Amino acid sequence: MLLNEAIADLVNAHARLDISQAWGDGTTVAADGTHMDTYLDNLLAKTSVRYGKPGGIAYHHISDTYVALFTHFIPCGVREAVYIIEGLLKNSSEVKPTTVHAHTQGQSQPAFALAHLLAFDLMPRIRNWKSLTLYRPRKTTEYVHIGALFGEAGKNVIDRDLIESQFRHLMKVALSAREGAISSSTLLKRLRSGSRKNATYAAFREVGRVIRTVQLLRYLSDPALRRRVTAATNKTEAFNGFSQWIGFGNRGVIADSDPVEQEKALNSASSPRRTRRSWTSTSPSSANRS
Repeated sequence: MLLNEAIADLVNAHARLDISQAWGDGTTVAADGTHMDTYLDNLLAKTSVRYGKPGGIAYHHISDTYVALFTHFIPCGVREAVYIIEGLLKNSSEVKPTTVHAHTQGQSQPAFALAHLLAFDLMPRIRNWKSLTLYRPRKTTEYVHIGALFGEAGKNVIDRDLIESQFRHLMKVALSAREGAISSSTLLKRLRSGSRKNATYAAFREVGRVIRTVQLLRYLSDPALRRRVTAATNKTEAFNGFSQWIGFGNRGVIADSDPVEQEKALNSASSPRRTRRSWTSTSPSSANRS
């Protein structure tokens, strides 16, 4: 708790610097993860297909002023989209972003829905357009120039009646996440694995389809918006590179298996970062013996 309060104080002080105001106004944040080496005897240690070695993911929320607002330590292989909203809700600093950017893995229909209900504008980087579906508001809706994006006429239609019938329940769920009664990551995990016959899951899916369709059209029609999204996501890469550079003297491994201590290591100024030497194949005892 004290560490989180100290981080919030540092973020607030950073926001008052003239140079930080030259970088951004604090209204946007980008979420992305970077691989962290861990010992194999760790509950969060899993083999990453992307990085080709075991470890965990430090999932950062980086403000447009190049400061980390919140960091999660999550297992490799989980859908990062479920943690996008959590960092915004747990941010206790005076910097309150309203727009969140992410890489392609951030585009999830339940995540779009929850972000919208909590008044956040989720705008991830988009790729693989051929695999994405755009939805019509009504069966009779037709478009002259972009009709091909929506598929055949009369198909891919939003169930407006379902959204209206479940709207009060959707707002109750969103408020529960905002007030901390249920974590947004747990909620999104349940929605992703929820039964399609469940009315709440279906309603979140329909709202997510609406918001994602609007965002896809914005992304397609606005070159300036695409540049802003790319610039925001590049800031997370710059932050990760800086973190690795400033932590070059550390061993490059999170040695503690306690989740609380892992969070402290990631959020403290001296958090371990990766080095050229891999420690993932050893345990603390074997490392000491060597």
